[in-house]
Amino acid sequence: MVNPGKKKHQYTQTNNGKAYSYYRKSLTINGKTRTITAANAKEWAEKAEAAKKEAKDNYGVAEKNLTVKQLAEVFKKEGENYAPKTYQEREYVLRLYIVPELGHIKVNGLKNIHIREFYDHVLGNNRQEIKKLEHVHKILNRMLNWAVENEIAISRNPISKGLIKSIKHTASRSKREEHQELELSYEDAILLLEEVKGKPAWIIFHLQMLHGLRIGEALGMTWENIDLEHNTITVNQQLQDISMKLRKGTRFETDSYQIKTIPKTVRSERNVPLQSPTKKMLLRTAVAERNGYVFKGQDGKSVTYGNFRKRHFYPVIRALDLKLKTHDLRTFFGSWHLGMNKTDIMTVSKWMGHRDPRVTLSTYAKVIEELEKEHQDAIGNALVPIAD
Repeated sequence: MVNPGKKKHQYTQTNNGKAYSYYRKSLTINGKTRTITAANAKEWAEKAEAAKKEAKDNYGVAEKNLTVKQLAEVFKKEGENYAPKTYQEREYVLRLYIVPELGHIKVNGLKNIHIREFYDHVLGNNRQEIKKLEHVHKILNRMLNWAVENEIAISRNPISKGLIKSIKHTASRSKREEHQELELSYEDAILLLEEVKGKPAWIIFHLQMLHGLRIGEALGMTWENIDLEHNTITVNQQLQDISMKLRKGTRFETDSYQIKTIPKTVRSERNVPLQSPTKKMLLRTAVAERNGYVFKGQDGKSVTYGNFRKRHFYPVIRALDLKLKTHDLRTFFGSWHLGMNKTDIMTVSKWMGHRDPRVTLSTYAKVIEELEKEHQDAIGNALVPIAD
């Protein structure tokens, strides 16, 4: 019989009436975990050091020929210890971007020039895909840093510190121009809200456009989080679609196409004012039906993001001949409050659940710039009579 001792990792075992004490603890080397048993902590440390040296000696030859594809496999497996969304993002980027383009290159032969060409390929002719590039860079950079920390093939990360910043700077201007073309105008917003009246998904459009919720937060909104008496909406969860690769064969295995998680950041858990047009439409719902998700399918269950886009979002957008992404609905909320309603930046940041007001400043830089110009022009016009 084995019993944990008073000290961490210390165990006792009884054999033929005699008690034996030993120390047992796991150790991860080169992405593989093994358990080492010793008489005490000191002996365990010695054995662990010897195991590291042996692994390094045995791995040395293989390291010389280790490819990015092989490193990605180990790195992906290590990621199973993280949250489902984090693992899914890692697996997706490795499979679709990093391995196809860099997989054949030896890790110790990977140069900054390879990565520069790879990043240019990710952007392609569409220089507006900065967000996608940031995701790819985050995973690649994290994998190479992980290799350095675990002494796998390389001693330093080959990505130069200024690389991603340089590429983003070059592409940011065209991105801003494209974004302005995609932005939802006030006039189109009115048409859009009129178009969704009476449609099953009207509440999702309202939650994003009039309350600034992210799409996952809107899909995860429940009746219990809407206070019709005090006119507040509590945001404390979101729904995220989950891929087939995560649903089968991993620790995240589930029969569902969605997982319920906490919001994106700590500041994402928030209360936002319930707007009058939304409240009026919510009150039309029979009291007996005010339970579960606010927007749900005929089976009473939540609706996936993919289903919402295909069956509810795109049909409305196409009917009005608009070019929008679902996130543009939320962006409209920020632009309208800062630009037309003149709401202060701190309040907008709080309502939108940004992790920091600087995120709001960065996202709505053009709106704020126009506001500043507007104020300067107003001051200038006011001073004209004095100058005359």
